[in-house]
Amino acid sequence: MEKLTGIERLTYEKEATSPFVGKFGLRTLFNLIWAIAGFVGVIILTENGTLPLLAGMALSALFVQAFYMPMHESVHHTPSGGNPKLSWLDNLIGQISGFVLCESFTGHVTTHLLHHTHANGEEDPDVLNSEGTPAQIFGRTIAGASLYLLTPFLAFFPSLALLFPKKIRERFAERSRLRGPEVAKAIQIVATLHVLVLTMGTIFGYGKIVWLLWYLPTWVARYWLALVFAWLPHRPHEETTRYRDTRIFTFPGSTFLIRGHDHHLLHHLFPRVPHYHLRSLWKEMAPHLYAQGARIEGNAARHALNMSGASSQETL
Repeated sequence: MEKLTGIERLTYEKEATSPFVGKFGLRTLFNLIWAIAGFVGVIILTENGTLPLLAGMALSALFVQAFYMPMHESVHHTPSGGNPKLSWLDNLIGQISGFVLCESFTGHVTTHLLHHTHANGEEDPDVLNSEGTPAQIFGRTIAGASLYLLTPFLAFFPSLALLFPKKIRERFAERSRLRGPEVAKAIQIVATLHVLVLTMGTIFGYGKIVWLLWYLPTWVARYWLALVFAWLPHRPHEETTRYRDTRIFTFPGSTFLIRGHDHHLLHHLFPRVPHYHLRSLWKEMAPHLYAQGARIEGNAARHALNMSGASSQETL
């Protein structure tokens, strides 16, 4: 397939993506429901002794990480299919998912759209979390879990930040600058609610649930999410052009493991396409992306080359 430019490129991409956008996101709603059912079920089974605590914590982290996809899809209005009359559904799914993930959905909308606009650039807030090594990201996750508990108090007692190393403070300060004051306020409100839940849960005898079956597994889940949705698709966080600021990187089981975002480049190109359609879209657009010089790696590189060759022969 020859490289398309200008109106031809735009027309082709619109026609290729149109079957996958604008539909009610029933699957996203289902993803939220099974995540809630699994999370609540693990708590019940651990509390009644059916599951050992460590197994319960591990399964809790598994189900908590599943809340990210509904929240992420809600940012891009795919649950509602872009229907303004159903925008409340996007917000509802996003708020529920964000609360479980110790994340402000309101704040996440801003930061995630900033990431799409400035991917890998100086104004990309995600770079501060996801560049570096997995070990460095793990350290930031521990710092984040600790600092998050202080968020409601930092506005009144800024000196509490001195409890953390200087590099951590500088990194969080830069992230706050990129996010802006409105996001900071939204995060403070949600963090305050979380601290209240943790405090009241502990006081009323539910400490095991709120700390060991929710808060700690949530940050384990967030570490995993940082690796597979931010670090892996974007590393080494250097290129910023349209077809190379992220990549398509597949390996055996990657679509199941990363929920379709092993085709992350397609998400950045066409964010209104739900994650569960990205693989199908890839099969349609592989030759086009290859011709555009997109970052295609792993098993997908061989697939794109074969598809491109077949497409060229058909043209001849």
